[in-house]
Amino acid sequence: MTVHFQEVVPVDAYSVQCKGVLHEVDHKVLTMLYQPLIGAFAHSLYMTLWIEANMNRQTQKHQHLMNVTQFSLKDILSGRKKLEAIGLLKTYKKDGESAREYIYELQQPLSPNAFFTDGFLSIYLFNRLGKAKFTEVRESFYIPQLDVSEFKDVTASFSDVFTSLHPSEMSSKSYAEISENVLPEDAALHEKGIHGKVVLGESTFDFEAMVNQISAFIVPKEVLTPKLKEAIYKLAYIYQLQPMDMSKQIQNVYYSTGEISAENLRREIQKWYRFEHEEGLPVLALKTQPVPLKALHGMQPQTKEEELIKYFEEVSPYRLLEDYSGATPSEVDLKLVAYCMLDQNLSPGVTNVLLDYVLCENDMKLAKGLIERIASHWARKKAQTVTEAMTLARDEKRKYKEWQDKKSNSKSYRDNKKPNVTVPDWLKQDTPTSLPDETSASSTEDENRKWLESLLNSSK
Repeated sequence: MTVHFQEVVPVDAYSVQCKGVLHEVDHKVLTMLYQPLIGAFAHSLYMTLWIEANMNRQTQKHQHLMNVTQFSLKDILSGRKKLEAIGLLKTYKKDGESAREYIYELQQPLSPNAFFTDGFLSIYLFNRLGKAKFTEVRESFYIPQLDVSEFKDVTASFSDVFTSLHPSEMSSKSYAEISENVLPEDAALHEKGIHGKVVLGESTFDFEAMVNQISAFIVPKEVLTPKLKEAIYKLAYIYQLQPMDMSKQIQNVYYSTGEISAENLRREIQKWYRFEHEEGLPVLALKTQPVPLKALHGMQPQTKEEELIKYFEEVSPYRLLEDYSGATPSEVDLKLVAYCMLDQNLSPGVTNVLLDYVLCENDMKLAKGLIERIASHWARKKAQTVTEAMTLARDEKRKYKEWQDKKSNSKSYRDNKKPNVTVPDWLKQDTPTSLPDETSASSTEDENRKWLESLLNSSK
């Protein structure tokens, strides 16, 4: 392990530059979202360097940074490494004859939306803060949106306010002057929205080994773009996936959707991870309907239907299957429950209604195809409550009965209407020319024809 004085000593020089400016929300993001991950000192070091960059100071010695922060060089180096790892700092080094010189380039933090949808840093923050505090911090960044559905948009357009330029004002010379690079080589304009990103070293995951596990018949090699490759490194690091596991997830996504992106790969891996670790089959099936989705929470049912609603809201899918069979539910049945709740995002109560409906209508069998068809239909209908699911189940039963009645009537019609069948010539030629006790060839042919016609008609 490299000791700190091999990387930096007090006499080494440094200068600071930054991309853009820090706004009020950036300060909040750094304090509430980044600080729990990097610690108070790394956060303080970032702010110190930012202030120095905006003071237009020339090159300083690291001894100066030690005096300002009152921390040892070892601690400063540790804080610097954390800032680099989290995407807030880029470091450049030049070796001189007697000392080294560093340039610290500060990166802007992610926006709140980018941080919470990143699928990487947000997971680490969740594990650091816990569910309750994580939710509280995330909600502090919410911006209330007023309902404008009943209002009319009366915003003025550019052409309503400004007049168009005269053709003489739209000369090629004007465009050339605007487009001309008037900035000196050692300067840049302030920009909003430029921020650093987390970059993982390629040594953390054997990408080539993963590629070798992917069948070229399923996933074309050109699908693995540089952007997707970066996402694969992050997802493999977060979920501790081996190349074999990652290759399976990639093939599953591409086989089922015909395309692959960082987002749908992330969703597939999250479902797999919950299925394998946090929310395995029994645990997932033990969930009950969330309180906000219960129609009879804290109430006593007054009718038979309300008793059924109450049952579906209070019992878990696992318990419902147990009540039906009187035994522990099979793994096959629990996988169907997982499909409903994970893949189709159905609530436990809605899943209960679906299971009950299929069991009652399908001779106590949970047919995989039927479950998947109904679950996807109810998911598209956005059914969340038990009452919504029961309404859909009634419609499903009514349509099935209508289809059965129509099928039965059609079959009855076909049975009652016997077609007039004539004997083909090829069959006539193969008939015997004589039968016992018959004396006439013509009467024999007539009898054979009648016998064959009767036989064919009766077989229909």
